[in-house]
Amino acid sequence: MEKQTLEEWRKEATERYGEKGRDWKFKCPRCGNVQCGQDFMDRGMSAEEAANQAYQGCIGRSFKDIGCDWAAYGLFGTMGTGRIVITPEGEEVEVFDFA
Repeated sequence: MEKQTLEEWRKEATERYGEKGRDWKFKCPRCGNVQCGQDFMDRGMSAEEAANQAYQGCIGRSFKDIGCDWAAYGLFGTMGTGRIVITPEGEEVEVFDFA
């Protein structure tokens, strides 16, 4: 599993999808659903909540009619298919991989 600093992760996301974080796409390791923060916002979630959910929780955790209920912070994480993002404080956070 790839490890990168938060700065590196953000830089890669920006290069792939542009400056708007709500457009960054992530893939659920369990069901394969591709999602971005805008998908959550389109269903009524606030921008702040959507930004935090898109890279760590399948949209089905919030909206049962799409995706599944998988989360990167759950028991099995991303099953080795995601990434580890290292925060400025040194904390390692498991996230879904980019789509």
